[in-house]
Amino acid sequence: MKRRLIALAIVVGIVGVGGILVPLPIGRTLPIGRTVVTAHAAESAVVDSGTIGTCPWQLTADGVLHVESGTLPESTPDGKFATSPFVPIQIREGGDENNLNLATISFDGTIKTPVNAAFLFANLLNNNNRRQPQIRNWQNLDTSHSTNFAFMFTNTDQDEIDVSGFDTSQATSLHGMFDAAHYVKGYEHFNTGNVTDMGYMFDAYGVEGHLESVDVSKYDVRKVNATPYPGGYPGGFHAMFGTMANIKSLNIGNWQPRIPLDGIFWGADKLHIQKLTVSPAENLANSELLGPDTSYGTDKAIFTGHWENANDQYVKPGDDNKKSYTTAQLMAMYNGKSVITGNQTYQWEPVVTPGNPITVHYVDRSGVTIQPDTQLLGTLAATYHVTPVTITGYRFDKASEGSLTGTYTSEPQSVTLMYAVAAATPDSGSSSSSDSSNSSSGGDHGQPEVIAKKDRAITAVKKIGLYETPDFSEQTREFYYAKKRRTRRPQFVITGVARSKRGLKRYLVRDVTPDSKRFGKTGYITAKQAFTVHTYYQHKPKRVLVIQGTNAYREKSLKHQLKHFRRGKILHFKKMARYHLTTRLVLNDGTFVTGNKFKVLEK
Repeated sequence: MKRRLIALAIVVGIVGVGGILVPLPIGRTLPIGRTVVTAHAAESAVVDSGTIGTCPWQLTADGVLHVESGTLPESTPDGKFATSPFVPIQIREGGDENNLNLATISFDGTIKTPVNAAFLFANLLNNNNRRQPQIRNWQNLDTSHSTNFAFMFTNTDQDEIDVSGFDTSQATSLHGMFDAAHYVKGYEHFNTGNVTDMGYMFDAYGVEGHLESVDVSKYDVRKVNATPYPGGYPGGFHAMFGTMANIKSLNIGNWQPRIPLDGIFWGADKLHIQKLTVSPAENLANSELLGPDTSYGTDKAIFTGHWENANDQYVKPGDDNKKSYTTAQLMAMYNGKSVITGNQTYQWEPVVTPGNPITVHYVDRSGVTIQPDTQLLGTLAATYHVTPVTITGYRFDKASEGSLTGTYTSEPQSVTLMYAVAAATPDSGSSSSSDSSNSSSGGDHGQPEVIAKKDRAITAVKKIGLYETPDFSEQTREFYYAKKRRTRRPQFVITGVARSKRGLKRYLVRDVTPDSKRFGKTGYITAKQAFTVHTYYQHKPKRVLVIQGTNAYREKSLKHQLKHFRRGKILHFKKMARYHLTTRLVLNDGTFVTGNKFKVLEK
């Protein structure tokens, strides 16, 4: 039966020190040196203080535990079950759970993690039976001396764990590090050159209903061996991506393992990896990979039951070059002695092969984009039709590139719709559009977005340059913003609109990206709408998926929090409200939720 590490009370996870395992009595507290301070009326009054390890801490009345510079202690190595050293601070008066008013742990100074950092943040207790405290200022953690990261975040109810600043150069064990964690960013760049155990590392990772793409192709796995984890649990790669079905795409290419990947997918039973990138050096023979022919819950109407090489996606069925594989055949192909060269990506073969999307561009007669690109999706060889949308202030002229009708092919195609000015357009670039049944927005699920106005917040979705002047050149370019994943994309406020000497529109912007080293920087960016989208929804979505934990508030200014929604929650709304440069989504009970696309995604 599958081993789980979910604590029921104070009991949590597994710690092994020198192979010695001793039970930890329930209710045991750690020596944290507490001093009680009388609470004051102010919301930020200090209600308790002490030290954890060598780190001074203060708990304020607003539920924030402020931790200052020092070194955190190890989780008590009393055996098979241990507690995070933060748990005794949560229960400060003899185990009275009514005192669990610790809502946030804030690392306010440089916090060093111990050499043995196992279970350091695992299984924190729920705050007044609501949820575990959220950790902030991850960047202040110094992990450079830690070697054991085992189960560090197991069952940690964090909306987001940011390990992008972690130094893992000394790490030897990542066993179960993200077991049952919701969402982690920054793990892709871990230094794993000394790691010997990755078992259970991403076991049960993710949030049900929200599939993740995991890329660990940069990991050096040459020292990973099959030595069991203390207590006799399998080590190596066992169950590294096991149990849950929340990882849809996995890249383990470039790996040069010294041992087979036995049991790396152990414990899953349905809808697991649907796209897999592997290297010829990997032995998948006993990996327990699931496929469309072996996974419980597979939609047989969508998938054929076989794997295909992604390079063969557009090879017609029946063609001699079209190859497909059962899951057993795919595992047998990668037996550690494969003659296949280079990384290869395999995916579940669809019953109906999709065609490459048709990208529709909207420009004026000078070639300037007047509306964001849209995409049409369809099946291979099916007919597509592009119906020009109505854009206020313009009239459709012609298709200057591509055809308004055609067929979907294996190659990407584009159609450029040219519009003539029908009326004077304000210099702010304000414009609106209506939807079409045949041409939908690629940004907001079928709702075309208006061109951004002055004093609107926008987000870069592609690599984009910031320039000193409206005339773009290498000499005037200040720097590039790299393309980022949704939650890390650069954000700007448009403060003005200008034209280059050639008449091309530019936005004068100010960088408002949270926690960015370029925050407050000003300059010019392109006004081509393929590069940016509104940061906040400009229309009322019927429902959204919470992709970062967010709150509902009594006021439109997002004050007076009433409830919290965890990642993966579906919310329904009755209307949208504008607030300064932003928008709010109004729930049926009249409470307000942010309309920021970093937090919520239209479904």
